[in-house]
Order: sequence, then structure tokens, then C-alpha cells
Amino acid sequence: MIKVDVDLKTIEGVKTFFKRYPGELTEAVYEGVLTIATEIQRTAVEKLKGHGAIDLGQLWNSIHIHKISPSEVIVGTNVEYATAVEFGTKGHWLTIDKIPGFRNWLRRHGIDLDRKMKYFYVRPKPKPYMEPAYQAGKELAPGIIRREVEAVMQQLKL
Repeated sequence: MIKVDVDLKTIEGVKTFFKRYPGELTEAVYEGVLTIATEIQRTAVEKLKGHGAIDLGQLWNSIHIHKISPSEVIVGTNVEYATAVEFGTKGHWLTIDKIPGFRNWLRRHGIDLDRKMKYFYVRPKPKPYMEPAYQAGKELAPGIIRREVEAVMQQLKL
């Protein structure tokens, strides 16, 4: 969830407005939240591609937006290794043939061309993508929410 700081006078005005037009404002806030979430998703994928983190694209294709309530969404992934990419991990051995596509990745990078290796040692360094994307979305949030609410106010001629 993105937290936005606003002054008390604005909060009171919005509360009064919500009481008079709850459906319209709830929809406006949701549209704003969805716009922010889409920007976070786009930025996270852009960061991953910039890091060259995932050669097969599984992680960036798995970043989705999930609606939690009329004003809350979650942007995330269920890929098992997502946190290892974000935060890095200690070195460990991989069984090459247990990871789909990994043997082909090795060949494309000129590693184990004669297919004799069974294990591969990796020590992934952190490649943050979600945290920077969240911070970018947080910066945009006040303007986006304001724009959506003002659009509803214009439609209602307030």
C-alpha cells in the first residue's frame, strides 16, 4: 500500500466530499491507485530488464496487480526466486537439469558446450527492482490521486 501525506484541512474536505458522493470518489481513488500500480509494475519490469537479471523473462512476466479492496492493490510476483533477485543470496549450487531452460542459457553464454557439467555454483548479488519501483510510484501518488478526484469533481460540476 502506498502512503501519502496530506494536511488535515484537505482530509476534512475529502471526508465531506466522500459522504456526499461515495461511489464516484471510491471509483476515482481506485482509478488513481490502479494508475500508480501500473506505473510500479512497469518500473519494476524496466529495472529487471536493465539489470539483465532474468534471461528467460519469467520474473518480469509474473509481476501482476491484484485488487485487495476498492482502494488497495498489491503489485507483486509469486516466482520462487523473486526475493533472491531483489536482495541477493548466499552462494549455492544449482542442479543444472532441474532448472528449466538453464542448460540452454549456459550454452548461449558459452558455458559447458559439451554438456558435462551437472552443477553450477552461483552467488547472486542484490538487483533491486520492486523497492525502487515502489518508491517511484510513491512519488507520483499524490498528483495522480489529485488528478482523478479533480476529474470527478469536474464531472459533478463541484
